[in-house]
This record gives sequence, C-alpha cells and structure tokens, in this order.
Amino acid sequence: MLKQYLFFLYVIIFLPFKANAHVSERALVLLLPTEIYIPAGISVLIITILLTYFKPVLSNNFFKKKLLFSIDLNQKLIKSTQSIISIISLIFLFILLYIGWTGSRDPLGNPLPLFIWTIWFVLFPVLIIIFGNIWKFLNPWIGICRILNINSGFINLNKNLNYIPAIFGFICFALFMLVYLAPNDPDILANVVFIYWMISFLLIIIFGETWLEKGECFSLFFNYISKISLVWIENNKVFIGFFGFRLTQISFLPITFAFFISTILATLTFDGLNETFWWFNFINVNPLEFYGRSSVVLENSLGLIGFVILLFFFFSLMVFLGLLIIKKHNETFKVIGIQSVSLLPIAMGYHIAHYLTSFIVDIQYVITSLTDPFNNGSDIFGLGLIYQTTGFFNSIDSVNLIWICQGSAIVIGHMLAVLISHSISHQYLHKKNFILISQIPISIFMVCYTFLGLWILSSPIAA
Repeated sequence: MLKQYLFFLYVIIFLPFKANAHVSERALVLLLPTEIYIPAGISVLIITILLTYFKPVLSNNFFKKKLLFSIDLNQKLIKSTQSIISIISLIFLFILLYIGWTGSRDPLGNPLPLFIWTIWFVLFPVLIIIFGNIWKFLNPWIGICRILNINSGFINLNKNLNYIPAIFGFICFALFMLVYLAPNDPDILANVVFIYWMISFLLIIIFGETWLEKGECFSLFFNYISKISLVWIENNKVFIGFFGFRLTQISFLPITFAFFISTILATLTFDGLNETFWWFNFINVNPLEFYGRSSVVLENSLGLIGFVILLFFFFSLMVFLGLLIIKKHNETFKVIGIQSVSLLPIAMGYHIAHYLTSFIVDIQYVITSLTDPFNNGSDIFGLGLIYQTTGFFNSIDSVNLIWICQGSAIVIGHMLAVLISHSISHQYLHKKNFILISQIPISIFMVCYTFLGLWILSSPIAA
C-alpha cells in the first residue's frame, strides 16, 4: 500500500510542469529551456525519499562522525584571539560606516553597501558552512564587551522568550531588505547598521553574552548553519562527518525556533517570488507599468509576513499530520522545533541559488571599491583599471553552468533536508513503520517546496 501511494504521488508531481525560460537576479533573463531540469531535479529528490523509505539505514549511515585528530587548545588563548579579531572587525565596521556617511552616493562605488550585501549577507553564510562558525570571532560586539568586562549582564533572559527577539529582528531586517525603498543607499544603510549595532550592544550589557546566543538573529542563524559544516572541533578534537551531522544530534528545540527558521526560509523564497509575473498578477499590478518599490510597499510587506506565517503553518501541519497518522499527535509541539532544523539546508540551498548571479557581478565592484573606497579615482592596491563585465550571461555554455549550479543547490539542499528529517525522527520514534509513515507528509512538503524553488528560478521577472 505504501509503495502504491508513493508511486501515485510520483506520477502526480510530473503532470503540471511547463517552463520556457530561466531568470537570474538583477532582471537578467537567461533564455534556457528548463522542461528537463525541473522534473530531473524533483526526480532526484524523490529517489532520495524512496531510498530513505526502503533503505532506512541510509540516513543513519550518512550521519556518522569520524575523529580526524586531537588538538590541544588553550581556552584563554582562544578567548584572547577571539577578542582581538572582534576588535579588528569592529574597527573595520566603523571605517565602513564612515565611508558610508562621507563617501560616494553610488551603491556600486561605496564599499559599505557592497560589503554588507555582497560579502556579509551573500558570501559569509557560505564561508561559515565551509569553515565553521567564524562569526564567533568576527562579530563586532564580543571584543569590546570583554574589554569593558561585560559578560553576564544584570538581567537573565527569560527562557520563554528564546528566539522571539531573533524572529522580530530578522523580520525587520527582511522588511528593510525587500520592502524599504533604498536599502542600498550608503548613508541610510550606515545609519541602520550603526543603530542596529548600538541596540545589540545595549542588549548585551543588559542580558550579557547570552543575548548573542538566543536574541541576536544573525549570531543565532550563523551558529546553526555552522552545524551543516563538514568538519568541526569538539572537546579539543577535530571531527569529520556528513554535512549536517550536528543538526541530527539536537535533542530539543522550542516551537519558536521553528518560526525563526521559517522566517529565514520564507524571506529567501519571497525575495525571488515577489519579482515574478505571478506575484504582480496576484497583487493586481501591471508588471509592464511597474514604478518601483514605492508602488508595492504595502503589498510586499503583507506578502512577506503572510508568507512567513503560511510557511510555518504548512510545515507544522505536515509534522502534525505525520504524527496524527501514527496516533502520536500529542507530541506535536515537542517535535516541530527539532524537525525544523531540516529546513536549514533548504534555506542555504535557496540562498546560494538565488544570489549566485548577483554575487558574480557585484564581487567585481567589491574589488574596485577596495582599491578606490571613496570612488575618486585612487588606486590603493595598484590594481590598475578594473572593468566589470556581465559577458558570461551572453554565452549559452556559461548560462547553462549557472543554471545547473542554481538548480543543484536547491535540489541538494532538499536532499540533505530529507536525510536530516528522517534521521531526527529516530530520536522520538523507535518503530521502523512509525518513522516511515510519519515522514510521508514532510516528504510531500519537501517535494512541493523543491518545485516552488525551481519554478521561481525559471520564471520571468518584472523587476
């Protein structure tokens, strides 16, 4: 019966696909047929799901850790190094803020918006997956707080409020990035970054370093995506394991964490969705007469918040239905939080796919801005005249490679999410048939979300 159900689901998924073009960031339409790629990507995910069903040991075999070697780490030296690097990071940040306030008004000529949006927001999460949580050293608060002997604060952060400030903080960030009229304006961005730094600094004074672990949204986000990393240090030993191993070792997370991860994933997805013709048709705006963000502020604000709520609701519903089938639905609130960590690889897959094209264009401007920070013709590093190019969008071979990288990022993220979700279910379900049946609704959710991501990539945009 289970095999027949899965086969029927597989057939249904392939019925509606039709896509004629692929779109990249910055309104570059890449005329590449995707009829084959979308079904192929979903096929790979479905095969992964079927393998976890018929070979349940698959996910457990992947998520094993292996000791590489032991190291002798001096904790005092690590803390000192962390403080020094954090101070350097703080100084660098204030230099960027100064340039943002006094430098060029051109977002592509001023280092502040280029660094914030291209290096910190786009590239930095990928570096964390590769190298681990380097944000612990690079965050611009920990160093100054330790110099001022600000450690524990004078108020304990209420456990019932865990992740709620982070949710609010990331929604505000998302609204600024996706809805605000000029998030790239150097002067405005400098003011926003400075205000955010000051607010976080004051909250660390009040709550201590715990604020960075439970309240500051980016420290929290970077900490959890670092658990996707292939190599990590634990108890002075270096381990290697399949991507996401440490996510499968988490025993409990509150439901507010699930809402936090839903906020991140919904933001990344809506960043592509709100540029499609479908979205403009949904909000009854003619995409051929689109006058910019100012004309859709309310629609995009409500759309973003609504998408966050809907994503959280549908994911929670899938978890509930899976437990309802096996008559363990009374444990839903205990399970939603821990199951939501499986959304992290999906979020990172979307992150890489959606921002890949803008990154390979904007990184060229980053190099130029570093050697000419005030956009006045200087050449600090002697790199000479640097030309920015988008010629790789004119070649079918390079466009094909870009699309494959974007599609692969989404599919691999979902494949990893399926394996993590299946492995996590072993912690609270101990019967094989319970595990398999409870994962059916979540698997359907993963397949549908894969289609959504690939569809967004292949949809023309009106921005």
